[in-house]
Amino acid sequence: MTLHNLDLALRVDEPSRPTDVSSADERSFYEKWEHSNRSCLMVMKYTMDKSIKECVPKIERAKDFLEYVKVNYTKTDKSEMTTYLKLLTTTVYDGICGVRDHIIKLKHYFNKANEMKVELGEKFLKWLILESLPISFNAVKLTYNALKE
Repeated sequence: MTLHNLDLALRVDEPSRPTDVSSADERSFYEKWEHSNRSCLMVMKYTMDKSIKECVPKIERAKDFLEYVKVNYTKTDKSEMTTYLKLLTTTVYDGICGVRDHIIKLKHYFNKANEMKVELGEKFLKWLILESLPISFNAVKLTYNALKE
């Protein structure tokens, strides 16, 4: 769409409609924006899956249409999500890398799962980290559990 400047409606908010007192430049810009908006909508609707297209309400602006589809139809790779959840719940401290690196690794898995809209709380992450540590860290676990905050 950028090849023929058809992405104008995606880059620029809708300008105000021209009136009788609008300049020729304002009218021309609005016409270009309107053409871009119609073209973007047509291309997006033509290239999307029919099952999704039928469920999207009638939206007049390409930018709003794109945002609606993004919010409601973002693909989540279930196998990738499962992989991160398994890594998060089964990774244990191996004693080879440092504890800090182990915690960073678990935090990375936690963030990846949350990016895929798996709602896991910070308390759950803290519990998982403590549970992933071996018996030799029991003093740390007891100290943490004794803290009020």
